[in-house]
Amino acid sequence: MVTTIQPKSNTRIILALGLGAGLIPLNSTTIAVALPAIGVHFGADDSLLSQWLIVSYLLVSVLFLGPAGKLGDIWGHGRLLRTGWVMFLIGALIGSFAANIPQLVISRVVMGLGSALLMPSSIAAVRNSVSPEQRAPALGLLAGGLAVSAALGPPVGGFLIHHFGWQSVFWLNLPVLALSAWLARDLDLPVPEKPAHPLRFDWIGSAGLISLLACFVIGVRLTGWNGTLLLIASAVLTLLFVGWELRQREPVLDVRLFRIRAFTCAILVIAVQNFGMYGVLFQMPYLLNELYQSPANQVGLMMLATTAGMAICSPLGGRLANQITNRWTALLGSLCSLCGMTGLALTSNWSALLPIAPWLFLVGAGLGLNTGPAQATVLSAVDEKDAGMASGALSVMRYLGSISGIALLGLLLAQTEIPGIQRYQLGFKLYGCAYLVCALLAFGMKLPGLKSSPSRS
Repeated sequence: MVTTIQPKSNTRIILALGLGAGLIPLNSTTIAVALPAIGVHFGADDSLLSQWLIVSYLLVSVLFLGPAGKLGDIWGHGRLLRTGWVMFLIGALIGSFAANIPQLVISRVVMGLGSALLMPSSIAAVRNSVSPEQRAPALGLLAGGLAVSAALGPPVGGFLIHHFGWQSVFWLNLPVLALSAWLARDLDLPVPEKPAHPLRFDWIGSAGLISLLACFVIGVRLTGWNGTLLLIASAVLTLLFVGWELRQREPVLDVRLFRIRAFTCAILVIAVQNFGMYGVLFQMPYLLNELYQSPANQVGLMMLATTAGMAICSPLGGRLANQITNRWTALLGSLCSLCGMTGLALTSNWSALLPIAPWLFLVGAGLGLNTGPAQATVLSAVDEKDAGMASGALSVMRYLGSISGIALLGLLLAQTEIPGIQRYQLGFKLYGCAYLVCALLAFGMKLPGLKSSPSRS
């Protein structure tokens, strides 16, 4: 049993947790801007730095999200959040004083572990901190904050690097961490009561989950037999993992949750919409560069249209869900993004911002409307004591959808026999289908009156 935080702390806890969680996308985007300066400083190739400093951070994050969510349920989300803050602080300090590339890699790995601890515990703490009717608005606000954080990364990073050097992208974390800790200074996040029988962490299940995710994430990035074999290994490990988890009293991921239709549909909405979103976010820069040789600042300006839609509509989606329910809001959001993707697919000239800005905004607006209600449905389908596990699964599915969307883009870009305009139109059509799938899944997001986890045998 866990005691829910009183509503008077809602605003401050959402802000405190949002600032901490906002470091995760912020550190994904600011480092990309810093790569050229880091390469010049250490005499390293940009592509090599990208693999070591960006991929290492994302890979460590996605691998440990699931175990971290369950650990929060056992140990307490407040404790895990503070541990995540400390790891981010240590990683930022290592990066700030790094004397070589290996030290930078260590910094990014430590920060990746910190992000794995922060994300599921932040979502779970928000879920357990607010009343059920305020869950979608609160999660919508959190999602909007994350979108703004990701959007601020490139301009803020560029400004800091220009005036203070590449080390400043690591120093940037310190005031944010300090403000987040100050806001949370007297927030007593609940700690799980000690059970009659001590809970044992599922180490074998955690290792299995990490292994299958590693095979999948690396497999989709490789071509030829190496990638195929890793994907097959991931499928086999998934079957073994499910069999193991069904026999555990306290599994790292209770696969029985997927028997709940609302849980399954909502978590798939998150995965599939991220599949479409990341496909668009990564396709547009390639499109503008290949077809029009657009400068980087114009590319960034165009992508701000999508980010603005997400940032504006994420809080609105949560409020709307209280009026027309989560599933109808998710359906509206999916159709909104589908409309935007259809407009982009029917366009044959994307060189000017004004004609395509409404379509890009609609894609982002639909994502914003979707996120809060879908997350609220996932977390409302489980007991309070399993909020961390559900948050970890939610975060993992979000990453897997993103990685799959980027992998499909790689296949599209390789089809050089298809003329450029038709190739990118095909991409918009394929990614648009993702939002049609989301619309269909939204119909299944109706929770029964009593929201509880499935019983464990």
